[in-house]
Amino acid sequence: MRLPLFFFIFFIQINTFSQQWLGVAPSNYSGTYGIYSNPANVADSRYKLFVNLAGANLDFINNYFGWGAPYSLIGLITNKVSDTYRAPNGAIIFRNSYADESLSNKTSTVFMATDLKGPALMLNFNKAGFAVGLTSRFRLLANMNNVTTPVARVLVNGTLLPDIYGVPQDNNHFTMNMNGYAEMGLTLGKIIWQQDEHFLKAGLTLKRVNGVMNIHYIANDLDYTIDDIPARPRKQNVFFENAAGTYGLTKSGSIQSVSLNPNWLFGNASAGHGYGVDVGVVYEYRPEHRQYDIKTKKGWTTDATKNKYLYKISLALLDFGQIRFNNSNYVYQTNIAKTKVLIPPGTFNKIDSPEKLFNQMNNAFGLKDADYDHEFVSPLPTALSANFDYKFSEKLYLNATWIQNLRNTKTIGMNQPSMLAFVPRLESKWLELSLPIALQNNYHNLTVGLAGRLGPLFIGTDNLAGVLNIGKPKGISAYFGLFLPIFNKLPEPPNPCYSERKAGWGQGIRDILQKNKRKRQWRRIR
Repeated sequence: MRLPLFFFIFFIQINTFSQQWLGVAPSNYSGTYGIYSNPANVADSRYKLFVNLAGANLDFINNYFGWGAPYSLIGLITNKVSDTYRAPNGAIIFRNSYADESLSNKTSTVFMATDLKGPALMLNFNKAGFAVGLTSRFRLLANMNNVTTPVARVLVNGTLLPDIYGVPQDNNHFTMNMNGYAEMGLTLGKIIWQQDEHFLKAGLTLKRVNGVMNIHYIANDLDYTIDDIPARPRKQNVFFENAAGTYGLTKSGSIQSVSLNPNWLFGNASAGHGYGVDVGVVYEYRPEHRQYDIKTKKGWTTDATKNKYLYKISLALLDFGQIRFNNSNYVYQTNIAKTKVLIPPGTFNKIDSPEKLFNQMNNAFGLKDADYDHEFVSPLPTALSANFDYKFSEKLYLNATWIQNLRNTKTIGMNQPSMLAFVPRLESKWLELSLPIALQNNYHNLTVGLAGRLGPLFIGTDNLAGVLNIGKPKGISAYFGLFLPIFNKLPEPPNPCYSERKAGWGQGIRDILQKNKRKRQWRRIR
């Protein structure tokens, strides 16, 4: 059997581009990547200026089936599968036996996300205790929640399930939301309290979000039977005794309309638009705060090159807002309440575009243009993010991250699955290594990752088993980023020793060497 309908969602994301970033986000050198987990991180950074050039990630995780195919998920994604596992036309073959299914699940969940982080910058004004950030990104999120096991079996295997032929499958349900959108953000951060060992900063991000695409199914009640066709052994009929729910999508023109035109970015040319807000605070406990005070020619200041806390606690509300899809050229939604519907084989076939899905749904359920509305609202994936970071030494840290979804998973709209993670890391200015250990996907999946940073480049995964194809993994994760860092510097020493300048061609070199010598001495004092 070829890849079933379930992978339609997966391949849309891979072909578009390959929110956790657990190996990067907790770092004191995360730059604009730390803004997404808490906007207060923009203030009191180790960077004077941080310019993001490009970054991207891919996340896929579920609690229903483990990957047991003879080729890896990486091979599937990159289309590097041996001809042994391809059909004569070159299509990758997927057999039912490749999926290690958790049939005892009451309901199952799937989360898929790609996140392309575009040009961004972060600028710190240390004397004012203030910072500003500008960010851009494209996100594609897909959630499947509340999926009953009979539905999950069909999504993974298709209808080739001989053990249930003729057996009614009643009281089934699932929710599927897929959303693609572009985001532009303005972040402001400020130190709001600094007294002895106590330090507090706050941040706010305001976002303009433009809808690029949407597909959603809210299936409230599905009663169906799969019947074999004796004359066509590998084909089956699906008979819906009852099908009730809501379905909607945006047509391909919404993707094709994407541009940098002001009318698309700030007007009404996109399929939909809206606004979002992130707000957060970070508290740091600095028991040895005096050792970071510096006396300069202009008075006392704080060493901006060092992490000064023993521990810090942060709390943030993320992605509070919504997208209103209301462009009638692209937007369609309808409620379905049908009984005794026969779906013959071939009704849903080769779904590779929203138009094909739209037409095949119309054919299957007898829908007409008059049945559709042209407006719906999709909330952003609102979540609460809490973070605890402990400093054992200048280079050794332990982070705990908790993300709690605040969205209803049974309605239209994106949601960020809840998770709990512990991330030990070795951190320095130019080199970093972290080992994220997480309970992901609404606390269903235990994962171990690995991430590293060398200068301005980082690469990592939050699911190493998926990358290495170990133990029938239930997901995969990968991310990378490239940026331009300009670090904060120590101020000039308060009482430098000046030597008499000597004329000659080598004086410039002697001045540089003397200045560097004074800086080394100053750092040793610091």
